[in-house]
Amino acid sequence: MKQLLAIEYTKLKKLNSLRVILLIYFAIVPLWMFFLGFFFTNAMKGLPFAPTEEELYSFPGVWRFLTYSASWFNLLLGVTIVIITCNEIHFRTMKQNVIDGLTKQQIIASKFYVVFAIAVLVTLYSVVLGFLIGGFYSGFGGFYKNIHYIPTYFLQTIGYFSFAFFFAVLVKRPALSIIFFIVSFIVEFIIGIIINGTISDIPYQFFPLNIFSSLTPVPFFEKVIQAQEIKTGNSVWIMPDWLQYVLSGVYIMIFFVIAYRVLKKRDL
Repeated sequence: MKQLLAIEYTKLKKLNSLRVILLIYFAIVPLWMFFLGFFFTNAMKGLPFAPTEEELYSFPGVWRFLTYSASWFNLLLGVTIVIITCNEIHFRTMKQNVIDGLTKQQIIASKFYVVFAIAVLVTLYSVVLGFLIGGFYSGFGGFYKNIHYIPTYFLQTIGYFSFAFFFAVLVKRPALSIIFFIVSFIVEFIIGIIINGTISDIPYQFFPLNIFSSLTPVPFFEKVIQAQEIKTGNSVWIMPDWLQYVLSGVYIMIFFVIAYRVLKKRDL
């Protein structure tokens, strides 16, 4: 595993687009977080579910708000996975790795390692960022409460990355893969609106991209649902967390298994 990661790191450190996208991500997440915080606490003032600054930036609420804010840019990180994977296919570096003595299984495994490594990197960044912001606003007492949102965010990043990897392997061309990857979110959302309006809002909750997105809901999600139930007089069924985790794992496995089988049969 260490050897495979070392080989992948040697290739990735020369990829300028990866550095640029990661730097943009690291810079924009805290900026976006504070922008959303300003919007929620000021533009929504007076609404029954409007949060306070303390709820958003202090422990333990900061973990939920941070992962929600960071989740907006998983699409950008997914594009990174598409670029990395398509470059490997386009420049036939995987074939060169076979010539250099690696097995096909090792090469495919190394791509999975890259996906997990980038997910670990951005998740650790979220931990550091949340720790600093929460500590600044409320001190470090109780920082461990609600920290389960961090592994949930990690699961979400793996979900988006597995979907991006799946598209990159199938389509192979970077520009086309990125277009299909982005458009798929729009298409699923439109289908969800149609289903919600004609059948029920329950089926859409089982769609893969919606499940990944729902892992990090808006911080005052429960208050919004309560307000909606009071207004309409009808109860709203929301998929329980444990089922979201299970289905996320199932979808991740499906995307990776399909990508693995395609790469295994294909001439690298």
